[in-house]
Amino acid sequence: MAAPKNSFYARAVALRGLLCCRWRLLLLICAIGAAAAGFATARSGDANGLQSRLLTVQPSRFRITRECSGLIEPVTTSVVQSGCHWTVSILSLVPEGTEVQAGDVVCVLDSSEIQEFLRSREISLIRANAAVTASLKSEELQRTAAERRLSDAQFALQSAEMDLQQYVHGTHPKQVDKLDRDLQLAETQKQSAEDEYAFTRRMWMTGVANRSEVDAAGMALTNRSVQAGRLAGQKELLQKFTDPRTRRRLEYNVDHLKLNLARTDLANSLAETRYRMISLSDQRRLDIYERYARTARESIEACTLRAPRAGRVTHANSWYNRSRGVRTIEEGRSVYYSQAIFEIPDEHELKISFGLDETLVARAVPGMTVDVKLPGFEQSPVRAAVKSISNFPKQRWTNGVEIREYMVEALLYPTDEQRAQLHPQQDATVEITLTDDPQALVVPKDAVVRRNGRPCVLVPSADQSELLPLAVTPGEVHDGEVMILEGLTAGMQIVRHADVN
Repeated sequence: MAAPKNSFYARAVALRGLLCCRWRLLLLICAIGAAAAGFATARSGDANGLQSRLLTVQPSRFRITRECSGLIEPVTTSVVQSGCHWTVSILSLVPEGTEVQAGDVVCVLDSSEIQEFLRSREISLIRANAAVTASLKSEELQRTAAERRLSDAQFALQSAEMDLQQYVHGTHPKQVDKLDRDLQLAETQKQSAEDEYAFTRRMWMTGVANRSEVDAAGMALTNRSVQAGRLAGQKELLQKFTDPRTRRRLEYNVDHLKLNLARTDLANSLAETRYRMISLSDQRRLDIYERYARTARESIEACTLRAPRAGRVTHANSWYNRSRGVRTIEEGRSVYYSQAIFEIPDEHELKISFGLDETLVARAVPGMTVDVKLPGFEQSPVRAAVKSISNFPKQRWTNGVEIREYMVEALLYPTDEQRAQLHPQQDATVEITLTDDPQALVVPKDAVVRRNGRPCVLVPSADQSELLPLAVTPGEVHDGEVMILEGLTAGMQIVRHADVN
């Protein structure tokens, strides 16, 4: 009986072990199924959440604009200034906005003070004319007297020179020659008297001649000797004293007359200069008075200002003063020389001037198109083209912040309907397009993140099991959008709001 009990027990133990194994296997299969079901459910949920976060990139228009306040002005304006050299008041002035034709009287200035000044200057002008005439006559008389004095001095010098030449080459040689001849004759007569005296003395010694004849012959010899000695003395006196003295006197007279000629010429020059200075002074005074009178006449004519062209009259009141209620151009106001009185703009060609921030001026180039929006007509902007950009910025302060702007001028090209809405000195808003790309690839700003220092976007993998970074080159940013220059193509999907983590 023991054996059967043992076998039954063994079979019960084996059966229990088998049931435990089957149960465990069943539990393992259930766990595996539950895990597989949970994984499939999670994967399906993740796929649905990723699709909601993806954005398909498509070409769209990317446009950046800036609006600036501007002032409409005419391209060409005929500015009429005061040509009156006096500060005068305005007697009459046509109202602003009046249509005038070329040559019409627009403004009349008060010229009463100028006319009184002109009358007083005309009297001075007559006196100055008389003074100039008198000084010219005096100068002419002085010139005639100077010529006469100079001619007399020249004649005296020439006469003295001729007297010197006459004495040196004529009078003195003749005197010497006459004395030589007389002395030679006297010597000959003396020799004859000596011979006669010797002969008479021999005859007296022989008794042929008497004593009185000898004495007479001796007296004749003495006379001839005295005459010869007197002539020799005259010659010596002439050569040693008379001739040098006469030469010196004549030469001194010539030198003195030369100096007198130089003094006369100098005195004439000084007198001519003095009279010339008087004439020039009077002429200068006359020119000044004539200029005064001419300026007064021109100023009187300039007191009547006419329109240089047909158009609408605009008073030359500055915008700064006009905005504060101050008008410098109106009847009764005083105006100075060269002050602008009124303007007549050419309303057929208009421009708009506006300031552009220094950070944006590099994008503005001559020829680019801008839109001008008039108050009340914002829906129909006027087309304009940039004409010029200033070379230097203009500074202004806003709330303590310095703003540097470059002044830009743009020519307006309105239609016939828009032209009636435009007026000079009209305020307008300028819309300038800085960037406009109709086929740009634009993504949200939050879609671009930086990985390893480079901008990129997140794109899903082929099985959408993970997100991969894609390097891109971003461009302009505007209103929360970024224009992608490189790295993306149309149709690609990226994450709208990428997380750097």
